[in-house]
Amino acid sequence: MMGTVAWMSGARARSVAGTRLGRPPLARLGTAFVVLTGLVAGLAAVVRLPRSSPWAHGLHGFALLAALFACYGLGVWLVGSLARGWAVVLTLIGAVATQLAALTAPPRYSDDLYRYVWDGRVQAHGIDPYRYVPVASRLVALRSPDLFPPTAGPGYCVTSGPDITAGCTVLNRPLVHTIYPPVAQAYFWLVHWSGPRGVQMFAGLAAVLVTALLLWGLPRVGADPRQAVLWAWCPLVAIEAGNGGHVDVIAMIPTTCALVVLGSRRVRTTARAALAGAVLGLAVATKMTPGFLVPSAARRRPLPLLASLLGVVAAVYIPHLLAVGSGATGFLSGYLNEEGYGNGSRFAVLNLFLPQDWTSAGAVAVLGATAVLVWWYSDPDRPWRGALVMTGVALLVAAPSYAWYAQLLVLLVAFGGWRAMPWLAIAFAGYAWQIGEEVGWGYGVAGLFICAAWLIRVCAAWLIRRRKVEIATSTAADMECTGSVDVILPCLDEAAALPYVLTRMPPHYRAIVVDNGSTDGSPAIAARFGALVVHEPRRGFGAACHAGLEAATADVVCFLDCDGSFDPADLPQVAKPVIAGQADLFLGQRRPTARGAWPPHARLANRLLAYRIRRTTGVALRDLGPMRAARREELLKLEITDRRFGYPLEMVLKAADAGWRIGQTDVPYAPRTGKSKVTGTIGGTLKAVGDMRKVWKAATG
Repeated sequence: MMGTVAWMSGARARSVAGTRLGRPPLARLGTAFVVLTGLVAGLAAVVRLPRSSPWAHGLHGFALLAALFACYGLGVWLVGSLARGWAVVLTLIGAVATQLAALTAPPRYSDDLYRYVWDGRVQAHGIDPYRYVPVASRLVALRSPDLFPPTAGPGYCVTSGPDITAGCTVLNRPLVHTIYPPVAQAYFWLVHWSGPRGVQMFAGLAAVLVTALLLWGLPRVGADPRQAVLWAWCPLVAIEAGNGGHVDVIAMIPTTCALVVLGSRRVRTTARAALAGAVLGLAVATKMTPGFLVPSAARRRPLPLLASLLGVVAAVYIPHLLAVGSGATGFLSGYLNEEGYGNGSRFAVLNLFLPQDWTSAGAVAVLGATAVLVWWYSDPDRPWRGALVMTGVALLVAAPSYAWYAQLLVLLVAFGGWRAMPWLAIAFAGYAWQIGEEVGWGYGVAGLFICAAWLIRVCAAWLIRRRKVEIATSTAADMECTGSVDVILPCLDEAAALPYVLTRMPPHYRAIVVDNGSTDGSPAIAARFGALVVHEPRRGFGAACHAGLEAATADVVCFLDCDGSFDPADLPQVAKPVIAGQADLFLGQRRPTARGAWPPHARLANRLLAYRIRRTTGVALRDLGPMRAARREELLKLEITDRRFGYPLEMVLKAADAGWRIGQTDVPYAPRTGKSKVTGTIGGTLKAVGDMRKVWKAATG
């Protein structure tokens, strides 16, 4: 799994080397289809195994599930290496196929969905689901052969008692009240008419909907949409949603939406925090596990978020509180005691090295400390990272025998990406009960695996940083000996901005100002501030850029607008990956520092263009930024022909087609000095779009 993580980290930024634009990698695509077929067939076999089969339980059953997870890991690796368009298609196909495979048999590992049907039926008859136990005499008229078979068989039988009517049922715990929160109860009411098979179908549809939400939402939080395969193809999701029909998957829908709202690149205003809290409140009122998101989600603007979350939870509980009073909490406290959490016997991992009398206090201490650390150190712009730690630690401490609780963890891994994959060991550990040993050992091994993966990553990061320092040191020495990086600045009437730009040049970065017919004295100002001035009489942005490229002498060159919108002091973070040999073309992704820095029409056009580049080439660009760096000789070999506004696009397309390593990093983008010739006017933007359309057509045919 660690090999997969390392490979995927490198694959994200890699373009499709050695192929024409848009051509699918047929061998890899075919292999991914074969792996998906094996995964689907394996899932269908697992859920349809006869109870008497030796592969249905014990070590054999656990080994079969392990094979499914190994197939899943291979599939994730293959899909992650495809271009985004193909990966999205394959992810959706896999999401549907795995759920259909799981739907081919009745629920195998749980009978909870029968309770869902019953609770929905009770509500459909105008009775609060928290009022009566399933075998209450008051509900005898609602019994049907599918839930209350007329003859004794597999199930649960009860004898008559006060307000209890004897009978056998497939509902588990028929003598206790329901445990599910109000939003889950509303879902039961909506789907109860379809019966147990219908509940399975709706759960499978919900899992596919979560996949679609991930494909839509991950790019909006700055993540790779290919990460959605981590959820879509996971065997646990198929088994516990499409086969088990567990309500947890319904809670994942608002949880996904809340994470997208929280991680969106927009400013988190009070209104957005309140919206995220409200959506998260719906998730918590469906299944309580999404509450593990609260410490990281409340890191920024906690008051509106928590107020709306608690308000939504209170609002959905109020009707039931008015109807049945404290009975609206259902069997929750009884369930915790029944599972052994009350006396501490259920904390299986802690029981391995703590006396049972201490485990409850130890669990509270571990979870409390984790919540505080997550709240204090988590990144508010990427709340899923802290939520993943909180959820993973909670599952390790609680050590549930029910694997479906880990659906939240799988969702958070999909948000976290390839580096978060070691946490999936906890999801797999949920099936360790099949071996017949204490589940504490399974979860304990999973915890050790995660710690080992974290330690390896920390050591690798330290070695990489050390190597970067060595490279930077040697690079600085080489630059002092051999010359500077040349910075090409196309210039047309930028007299007002030139003093700022030229005085902000970093050491060893030489400015080459290419005058493209200025009438405001820009060439004289540039010369006065020490820049090399080149005159290019042909009008056109590309003409100026290429003239500067031909005039440059340094091995590495940078391109930069000289209108003051960029701070030249940021050039090293764009140039260093090229200097260090880590990238062939590196761009600065604009991050506006003020409202008027980047006009909406220009931003929209740029976003659409970047999207087309990603879809066609697989290069993970979010912005076709004008600040960029590359090696001069390699740029000349690309033979860029456009001499107008299509020059930057042609550079990226030809670099991608040549198999260049292309990357990007954020750089501040301020309002320019003076009026823009392109983005400052609709006409200029349209002219640039026209030039780029011609370049695109020439490159892609």
